Amino acid sequence: MDAVLRNVGKRLRSLRRAQKRTLEELAADTGFTTGYLSQIETGDAVPSLAALAAISASLGTDMTAFFPFEPNPGVRVSRAGDPDKLRIAPNSREEYVVLSSRGTSAALTALIARYFPGDSVGRYSQFGERFALVLEGSARFWIGGEPRLLEPGEFVHYTSHPEHSLDVVSNGPAEILWFVIPAMI
Repeated sequence: MDAVLRNVGKRLRSLRRAQKRTLEELAADTGFTTGYLSQIETGDAVPSLAALAAISASLGTDMTAFFPFEPNPGVRVSRAGDPDKLRIAPNSREEYVVLSSRGTSAALTALIARYFPGDSVGRYSQFGERFALVLEGSARFWIGGEPRLLEPGEFVHYTSHPEHSLDVVSNGPAEILWFVIPAMI
């Protein structure tokens, strides 16, 4: 199954309005511009997972509010050649293979992310922990302002409260296995 997030903007607008918050208030809290947030709400812009994490935190919810749930999240089996892929937009380069169950009862998110040379993935912080194992390529992880270069077979485990991001520094794609607590999708 190749799932694409749909109606993210409508869901964002609904959550924001339910809290009686303006775009200006959300922008001040997240650091994004009102224009960008408005474009997300109208479907003219596609947020990254990092942006959704920041927006979710500001709204006092978790990212699962933007993702479809599985009807039976208790047991998840994936067969070779039939990965559960998730994209933020139909033509997005940002692609994730979801390994864990999705739903409100999930304690963690396990996924494989594929990033391309020159990609930079957000600067954000949130409550919880992250574990990243580089499977292919190389990436520079910035955690609390400190750089850590990781090659295939190397991993990092950290609290995700300090600001963190990553840059792909290899000439080819970087593939990273992530475990994220609490669950984000």
